[in-house]
Amino acid sequence: MRSIREMLGNDEKVWVYFESVEWCRRFFELAEGFSFGDLPEDEWKTGYVIAVNKNGRLGHVSLLMWCMSFGNCVNNCPRRVDFRKYIEGDLEYLCHSSHFSAKLLPV
Repeated sequence: MRSIREMLGNDEKVWVYFESVEWCRRFFELAEGFSFGDLPEDEWKTGYVIAVNKNGRLGHVSLLMWCMSFGNCVNNCPRRVDFRKYIEGDLEYLCHSSHFSAKLLPV
């Protein structure tokens, strides 16, 4: 099975997408040597996108930032990894779309 450190490769940071709370929890189980600063593991909160830094720091990425990162005018964005695909060994594990959609509701 691939590791989180291997996911980073030579990058300083990657953004990791989780399709469900369960996949985020599985990530936490494999996140040995990583942390959300000084926050104890039992206080970690799940999310849909987490930044993984080479220095071992984790941080939540807002959905706005995640969705905006797929725009045409964005440069130098971290690699975006679909965790489920990555951990299952899929060679096509990079995200090419946000996996989220929205629409304006009538007022």
